[in-house]
Amino acid sequence: MYFRKYYVDGNNNECIEGGLMEAEITNFREYYDNKIITALIGIEADVNNVDNIGRIIGENKNVEEIFVVTGEYDLIIKVRFPDYIALEKFIVNNLNAIQGIRRSKTMMVLSIIKDIYMR
Repeated sequence: MYFRKYYVDGNNNECIEGGLMEAEITNFREYYDNKIITALIGIEADVNNVDNIGRIIGENKNVEEIFVVTGEYDLIIKVRFPDYIALEKFIVNNLNAIQGIRRSKTMMVLSIIKDIYMR
């Protein structure tokens, strides 16, 4: 199996790519405890507040991309966090505090086939 290797910069807590690595996973807890978490979050919002909600969400340094979309959700955001606890805190503390968000759905990324930032 090949994986993108990321590190968390201790100075500013940002993700830094370290290249490809080949690994056989024998200890899943250790692997998932040390893996950068990537997720897509679909947000259903009050129609009149979509742009403002997007700007508020964009203030978080772990939010990489924000899209205003058609369909089931009004916004799709791409986030990367150093661990599951940080992602949980973002969802529970940050997203839930924003006025105008009706509901959200978090989709965990299992693997990345193409990402322009991973060259």
